[in-house]
Amino acid sequence: MKKHFILSTLLVLAVGLAGCSFLYSEPEQNSDSIIDLTEVEREEDYQWRMPAFTAVNQKGETVTNTDLEGEMTLVKTIFTRCPTVCMVMTPNMVQVQEAMDNEGIEGVNIVSFTVDPEFDTPERLEDYAYSYGAQLTNWQFLTGYDESFLTDNLAPALFTAFVPIDNDIAHPTRFFLFNEQGEVIRLYNGEADFDLEALITDLKKLQN
Repeated sequence: MKKHFILSTLLVLAVGLAGCSFLYSEPEQNSDSIIDLTEVEREEDYQWRMPAFTAVNQKGETVTNTDLEGEMTLVKTIFTRCPTVCMVMTPNMVQVQEAMDNEGIEGVNIVSFTVDPEFDTPERLEDYAYSYGAQLTNWQFLTGYDESFLTDNLAPALFTAFVPIDNDIAHPTRFFLFNEQGEVIRLYNGEADFDLEALITDLKKLQN
């Protein structure tokens, strides 16, 4: 019941907001590019935690939440038909991937969950990844789950909502950093006020 109340509230907040630029509720508003959730109180089992899932990646390989355990994971939401912020967020994540490689940051995987799984086949996701220059060594684009996973599992875990608006789908513009235990410990600006230097500096600090 509490989960559905949170989602209902977020849907009300989404009214009047345009497409992918929809931002979600968070425990503390912060104008900086990084929000630290290390000490946030997680009142429910699903809050700020990686939900259980079974998906397929851009190669058609099965991926589950257990495959992500033991390493940090940067998560973002996308869809290949996104007409707005995905065209900014994905290149920004490519910069993050390149910077991690240049700085020798290891043990951080990148996962993009599509919010349009019915349309986004593995083949479309692979084409999308290559079109932006994403390296698929440590970056997986996931699909193959039902819409119910997005609304009932991923959205509550991230304290967000995915809302169809005209020819768009509203979804978060933050990058979520999960620790080795599957808990969200950072929110990074992924579109407006994206700060690559601050993000990489934070990852290096966490790694050390």
